[in-house]
Amino acid sequence: VPLRARQLHLGAEVSRPGVGGAGGLAWDSPVELPTRKMSSRRGNILYSGRAASLSDAQTSAPIGGLKRKLARLTVVVTGLVLGQVLLYGPSLAGRKILLPLDLLALPGIYLPRTPEVAKIEPQNTLRSDLIYVSEPARRFAAAELHAGRLPMWTPYNFAGAPFIWPKFSPFLALQCATASPVVLAWSQLLAAIVAGLGAYLFCRRVLVVSFWPAAIASWCYPLTGFFVLWQGYTTCLPVVWLPWLLVAVDETARGGSALAPIALTAATCLVLISGQLDIAGQVLLASGFYGLWRLCEAHPRQWFQREARKAALELAVGWGLGLLLAAPYILPVLEYTHTGSRTARRGAGEEERPPVGLAALPQTVLPFMYGTWERGSIRLEEGSEMESSAAAYAGVLATLLVAPLAWCSRRHRAMNGFLLLFSCLSLSWCLNLPGCVHLLRLPGLNMMSHNRLVFVASFAILAMMAIGLEVFLQGPVQWRWWLWLPAALLAGLCLWCAYRAIAFPASIAAQLVTAAQQGARSVWGLDLDSMRRGSLDLESLRRVQSWFARYYASAAVWCGVGVLGWLFLWSRRPWQARLLPVLGALLVGDLLWFAWGRSAQCDPALYYPPIPVLEQVAQASPGRIIGADCLPASLALMRGLRDIRGYDGVDPARLVDLAALAANPESKACSYSLMQQLTPKSRLGPRGELQLSPVFDMLGVRYVIGRGSAPTNLHADFQGIDYWVIVNSNALARTFVPRRVETVVEDKARLAMLAAEEFDAREVAYVESPMDLPGPCRGTAGIVEEIPTRIRVSVQMETPGLVVLADLWDKGWQAAWNGQRVPILRANHAIRGVVVPAGSGMLEFRYAPASFTWGLRLAGLALVALVGRLGLALRRRPIEA
Repeated sequence: VPLRARQLHLGAEVSRPGVGGAGGLAWDSPVELPTRKMSSRRGNILYSGRAASLSDAQTSAPIGGLKRKLARLTVVVTGLVLGQVLLYGPSLAGRKILLPLDLLALPGIYLPRTPEVAKIEPQNTLRSDLIYVSEPARRFAAAELHAGRLPMWTPYNFAGAPFIWPKFSPFLALQCATASPVVLAWSQLLAAIVAGLGAYLFCRRVLVVSFWPAAIASWCYPLTGFFVLWQGYTTCLPVVWLPWLLVAVDETARGGSALAPIALTAATCLVLISGQLDIAGQVLLASGFYGLWRLCEAHPRQWFQREARKAALELAVGWGLGLLLAAPYILPVLEYTHTGSRTARRGAGEEERPPVGLAALPQTVLPFMYGTWERGSIRLEEGSEMESSAAAYAGVLATLLVAPLAWCSRRHRAMNGFLLLFSCLSLSWCLNLPGCVHLLRLPGLNMMSHNRLVFVASFAILAMMAIGLEVFLQGPVQWRWWLWLPAALLAGLCLWCAYRAIAFPASIAAQLVTAAQQGARSVWGLDLDSMRRGSLDLESLRRVQSWFARYYASAAVWCGVGVLGWLFLWSRRPWQARLLPVLGALLVGDLLWFAWGRSAQCDPALYYPPIPVLEQVAQASPGRIIGADCLPASLALMRGLRDIRGYDGVDPARLVDLAALAANPESKACSYSLMQQLTPKSRLGPRGELQLSPVFDMLGVRYVIGRGSAPTNLHADFQGIDYWVIVNSNALARTFVPRRVETVVEDKARLAMLAAEEFDAREVAYVESPMDLPGPCRGTAGIVEEIPTRIRVSVQMETPGLVVLADLWDKGWQAAWNGQRVPILRANHAIRGVVVPAGSGMLEFRYAPASFTWGLRLAGLALVALVGRLGLALRRRPIEA
């Protein structure tokens, strides 16, 4: 132990079990250790977590106290709140809305194209899902909860579909407390506080660093790339709980507390129910990888002894009970996604975002080097910055200045090695690393978007940054030759960015002209056909050049600051630790610069204002609507209209098959949203009326909505500013009784019959199982009462027959005829049919999926086991103490 440590009355080497291999901790300056009970691997020395600079008499007193802990907690929370206020202050105050509402002003989207609307220029066209999907889903969930119902089924997308929005998420529960969109900013603030506190706890409990390094890391965590680029999406919400989950895994693997497995169960459940399920799966995979390493580190060469087996069992039970607690959400989602066309394509090996290669690596420190989808910029590479390695950004100073200092801490070398490996694995898909990519393509794992796994890298970098700050706080860094490597890399990046700030943007216009002359149709997302027609705005090109120049100049400045930091560390000033506040401000400032302006905050006046024409349609005869190359799916929900299209990331396969029969072959479609902007094929009838495909007639598509001026050869039934609506008079009501029923078992044959121009749903219905209905069927049916999860149909039948409800067939629906349970058949490939006898009666449909019921049972079982485990832990706790 160095002389300085002995002078500080440390008295013995202090090592964190499993954090460092050989060697204890030698303190070079008075640094306070967090309060906890630790045992040295070599000496079994119990250390109470006292400040290393206190005298022996003082060390007998407990550290701090409640007031001190509350003061520290206040400092951490204040820093977290301040960062969010700087970024989203107008939205938190209610003067703006934390949504990209300016996208509603784009042609054909929602707002009527008036001269005032035409002047609105969207800030970022990439974040459209927030207004197309997320906000309509939130409003629907809030309405259902305020009506006293759990939102399980939505009738506003497709022909009805399970509502798989994470309704049990604590963050989204806050959003559903009110219909006002102001709550979105406060939900963002809550998520940032929870994420930051988790990062602080991880740094204190697992990394065992002092207060200020942990506090700075906690302030940085909610500002990292994944949280900023995915702000507002349910995608990032499971990642909020990542540090909490890792702390619980660490405590459980070490056997540090009898309550640790219970905390692991709670954290696992929160990860699973908080947001998007595939991201939650990736968070659990990361925790499993960490748990495996932690077991090996905490129990070296003792893998089959009692303590190691007990810790492994506790980890397995903790994760398992967490899965069971989340079963009411998991099972219905898995059941629905199993029926999706997107899931089938992924299972067959389709990759929506294939690996990139080493070209993705620079984005981890220069996140926008390839541009963005923001106003004034273009994207030079395929895909979006959200789905790229830019989401791993944790700050260029954190990555190349402070994180490398972590290797100067002997007690953290094993942890540093793990964190480095952790980062490489999380970036392996983006970097197309052999072996790792093949592993991630295995069945089951290939259902996840592995490009999003980069959130692990940003967390690992921040963890190493916290260790590096601890080294910085201890005094002058003992210089090692390898420290020149990150310093040289920063210097190279500084020079390269300075060069690109001058040379690169100037060539953009020339490259576009060359591409146009070579016959290319588009480059960097710009339409070169319009350039050939002379309609490409040269002013926009100059603005793009200016954007790149500003970005690279700013990046050069930050890299230059990092180079100056390395020069300062090389000088080994004795008062180095006093500049920790400056270094902390630079680290947080780097991330604030990155996050500034990335999320649009818009005028509340743009929040889905009423459209008179759509209001008239909502009050007219009931029927589904479809947009003619306009009004993307889900937006109609905000006006109470039911769109036959939809977008939920699943795309029910059978309805997609039906819609493909009735769609215009030139409809826009993405692999992840096949029906979001589907356009119907149509023709003129003998009297000049609009006629759709018989499939859409069967599905009750009564209104076709268009934008601009109505076609001259058609009469618009409703018309307003930039909107027109035509009524499809051939559309059937949602319930009807076909005259005959035929059995067609094979899907291809059935779809061929439905695609025929002469198909008439009034005449025939096709079912998949044999049945015997005598003669032509006669009867009527009509809906008399309806909520999303219950439909009552009044039926008068002259003969036995099949009552068809043109809503999506799903195994969660149950039917009762006059109170007696009856089976629901799949009719016409994707909708519901029930055979009823002659006479009058009431046919009632209820949505009660068995998957949700089983989920509740499993959650109840897990809750009982958890309560029992808690009681046992509390009973044993005094004895252990």
